[in-house]
Amino acid sequence: MNESTSAQELLWQAVGIEGISIVLLGDFNPKIIQPSWLACQGLIAKGEAEAADVKIITPDVSVFKLEWLTIQVTRERYSASTTQAAFFEAVRDLVVGTFSILRHTPARAMGINRDAHFRVSTVERWNALGDRWAPKEFWKQVLEKPGLLTLIIDSPRPGKHPGRMRVQVEPSGKVEPGVFCAINDHYSIEKDQSASGCEILISILRDCWDESMHRSREIILKTIEESRR
Repeated sequence: MNESTSAQELLWQAVGIEGISIVLLGDFNPKIIQPSWLACQGLIAKGEAEAADVKIITPDVSVFKLEWLTIQVTRERYSASTTQAAFFEAVRDLVVGTFSILRHTPARAMGINRDAHFRVSTVERWNALGDRWAPKEFWKQVLEKPGLLTLIIDSPRPGKHPGRMRVQVEPSGKVEPGVFCAINDHYSIEKDQSASGCEILISILRDCWDESMHRSREIILKTIEESRR
């Protein structure tokens, strides 16, 4: 491990809670995507399916949890998520496997999302961070005690695939004093490609996963660095 990598790993230790989600937008059949079906397709173990915490399964919505995974499906949205870093790639593999089988599902967009809560060393630094990101001079003219609640920054994403990066920062509700940072790496499909959109998006997920994870990690690291100024 080189010196810069070691420094990044030490910095990353500030992260207290981390999660990822993969979200697809399109036209889904929620009742299909349930633990027993995933087990029949060899995507999860039979024992996992039997132990799944099933919240609801209807033609309009399917929600269930495994020890390492949460699946939520509606007619228009599919989401697979985890807060266990050891299973990030397993979630990607499950989504790739699911929609390689359901490859004819119409889909129009995908988000590879990552979030983290990290601790700031002092309340003073926490307040100073909000002041740098959202200067208060103007707001003090119209508000008594202005403070940053949510900041969202949007940018085109580099590369050949259509889409954008969106970064959201706000006070953490789980780490105090702390910051919540969420990154939405959004990929879109042209309207005339929606019929084959699922295959296109799964190909992107397979090919661009490492790059997306690296990019979102670097953004979170930059916000942690900024909090230590």
